[in-house]
Amino acid sequence: MMTSSTDLYGVFYAQCDHAPLYAAPWWLDAVCGNNKWEVVNMLDDEGKSAGYIPYYKTQIRGISAIITPPLTQWLPIVKKEDQSQVSVVEFLKSLPSCPIVDLTIKPAENQLLSPFPFRVNFKYSYVIPYHEGPSDAKLNYSEGLRRNLREAEKNYTIASSEDVEHFLQLCHATYRHQKIKSPSWLDHIVSQIVPALKKNKSGHIHFAFDKGTAIAGILTGWDAQTTYYLTGGRKGDQQGASAHALLLDHAIREANTRGHKFDFEGSMHPGIANFFQSFGALPEPYWQVRKFNGIGRLWSLFH
Repeated sequence: MMTSSTDLYGVFYAQCDHAPLYAAPWWLDAVCGNNKWEVVNMLDDEGKSAGYIPYYKTQIRGISAIITPPLTQWLPIVKKEDQSQVSVVEFLKSLPSCPIVDLTIKPAENQLLSPFPFRVNFKYSYVIPYHEGPSDAKLNYSEGLRRNLREAEKNYTIASSEDVEHFLQLCHATYRHQKIKSPSWLDHIVSQIVPALKKNKSGHIHFAFDKGTAIAGILTGWDAQTTYYLTGGRKGDQQGASAHALLLDHAIREANTRGHKFDFEGSMHPGIANFFQSFGALPEPYWQVRKFNGIGRLWSLFH
């Protein structure tokens, strides 16, 4: 019986120190579906595996597409620490032909794209570095945020929970408040990823309660080095906003106790970016790489 490329990837992943959360085979199974994700095996000069990059091959309105999986900020490059840099350009060249290619990739530092027929945009995540002192991260909070947190601490309590249904209700409430449609995958993927995070001891939901009623919730996940704010929701009033900020402060302090940096994940919305930066988070770039062929070009005109 032949061993599949994803099986070989699973063996390789287990041998890598500090592999990113988004690279975990169980994460990819949860956000893509079992056996619905693939990998490119990047070979070194001796023909041995230098690293892997996973991706999600699916369909968008009946059109074949290679995309970043849902709830996944960027595609990771998985390699052993003693191995040489893996070329993103070679990865892109190795992808099967597809009408829609729309990927976000976290390259190695200082890695540049050579001339290539892919459109590349820079996107930004917002990251708080690890601080040795448990309260040091707060030194970079804005004065307005610190004032709001002091008030929120008096009014709300925080507890972990497995109530996915109520969490999703808060997520949908946030989208309604922003007057945008919730992602079509939201209910299914969150319902899949929460038990997967719990099983692998890599994440949980926290709620902020006001007199026993949950008014905000966040889902966080982590790997060996980073805690990620995966998604969240809240009531659409000032109470919900304050409770959400308190939850993020709690998650940042939790991350610090693990020795982690805290990644808010990206947003190109100025208001959200400013909110993340009020915590002292610093922007870190990653790439959005796109290419459209045939009917994919027509699709891209309207999306």
